[in-house]
Amino acid sequence: MYIWVILATFMVALYSFNLAYRADIRSVEVEPIARALISKMIIKQQAAGRYMRGNTPPFASTTDSQGNKISSDTVTYSAGILTSQQLRPSEGVTFLPYGYKDDGTVTTEIYCIDRNNPRNAKSCSDDQAVRYLVAYMPIPQRWLNVKTGLPNNDLNAAMKELIGYDSSFGYPTCKKYIEDTSTGTKKCEQLVIRSREGLYKTGYDDDDNSEVTDEFMVEIPYYIAKNGGFSQKCNKDNTANLCLMYMYEYKAKYYTYK
Repeated sequence: MYIWVILATFMVALYSFNLAYRADIRSVEVEPIARALISKMIIKQQAAGRYMRGNTPPFASTTDSQGNKISSDTVTYSAGILTSQQLRPSEGVTFLPYGYKDDGTVTTEIYCIDRNNPRNAKSCSDDQAVRYLVAYMPIPQRWLNVKTGLPNNDLNAAMKELIGYDSSFGYPTCKKYIEDTSTGTKKCEQLVIRSREGLYKTGYDDDDNSEVTDEFMVEIPYYIAKNGGFSQKCNKDNTANLCLMYMYEYKAKYYTYK
């Protein structure tokens, strides 16, 4: 009897090799890894947002001549890449959640741009400054389609699960090129965010025929595209890396839309 039990077990093991894979195997084994990658970026971006909020009136504070903290009427952050010390200081408020391991793959950067001339920077405390928070990271090769070089289905599915239809999250792509007559090469003049929905959204007319409707893209300001850490890591004029990015504007006052 014992021999028959062993033989039956052996036959079942052999038969199991011929069973088909689960139809949802990628969604239960591969996509969670992609979601973890995106979650790491979102968490750090949210931490940077809390940092900006904590340095925006009415929460912002500065130090007087006697070393006492007093309320500030304007923002107290400045443009540039946010460091680990700023997001997780040794003393005071910690903006990153406990247990978050910052391995440096995600960069959060503040940009302050002249409202009247978006090609120029402006002091973040200036009333004419438009303030942006940009989080970005190079996409590892395993999440790129080998033929197109764009995010593969696993990463797109993870983006849909975590981000939904937010057009401020995606990867940079060029909408408008200009030709350099001296070299005969093309350079990107207008960079936009391509979300998981693509550059445009599709609508339907009265006869149920599909048609391309309003542009679904968010333009990346010229100054951001050409300057700072984002330009060095993610602008194709300077690098071959394709990046995930999340960008949005912060208002001058936390409780108003000034």
